[in-house]
Amino acid sequence: MVDTHPVTLYFGVLDSFRIGDFEIRDIPVQWNDTQRPPMPDGSQPAGAFGTTIFYHFLTTMDYAGRALILRRKSRTPQKGFPSRNRLPLWLAGDHFPCTVGSLRDYGPRMVTVDTGGIASALDTTVEIAERVGLAVDYEHPSDRFGHRTYPVTADRISLGGAVGRNVRGHAAEKAFPGLPGAGQSAQFGFDLIANFTHEFFKPFAVTFDYTAMTLSVARG
Repeated sequence: MVDTHPVTLYFGVLDSFRIGDFEIRDIPVQWNDTQRPPMPDGSQPAGAFGTTIFYHFLTTMDYAGRALILRRKSRTPQKGFPSRNRLPLWLAGDHFPCTVGSLRDYGPRMVTVDTGGIASALDTTVEIAERVGLAVDYEHPSDRFGHRTYPVTADRISLGGAVGRNVRGHAAEKAFPGLPGAGQSAQFGFDLIANFTHEFFKPFAVTFDYTAMTLSVARG
């Protein structure tokens, strides 16, 4: 049974937030009375930040090197990334990065890039999974955000030259708000075939350039 108790959201403005050598001032924040997923050591995180902070910088999330690298944005083209691994980048809604990717040989088509989503490499819908020939495990359904989903395994998914093999994810019976990358034309105004998430990125370093509007994926 899905827990549907109401959640109270609080909003405010944080006068100062430091990340390494950078200080960001007067940023909007929100918090609630729910418990966040624990850290690897079992402790509770103090909070979370993401795209709305990252798009102020040239941001590299080096999963393989276990590093977050923030650099000042520059109009000089970034160096050190092969052009074949430099993909177009769009920002949908208020914070959903989008690019082009493929499920097996289906694509490249629009996908969302979710650097969270622990224990999953992709999200999609059953209709899209069956269309591209992904293995859907109908014997082990589960509920995510109150919607029925099934485990899927993809022998190959890719963003440009970055390829993931035998990756696991979820396929929802139908697209729903909160599951970007599963045919969410109603939410974003265009169709997406999947959401690429945490487990896919583990061997790579991903750079978001919100000035040139490109996304680069390289071996970490």
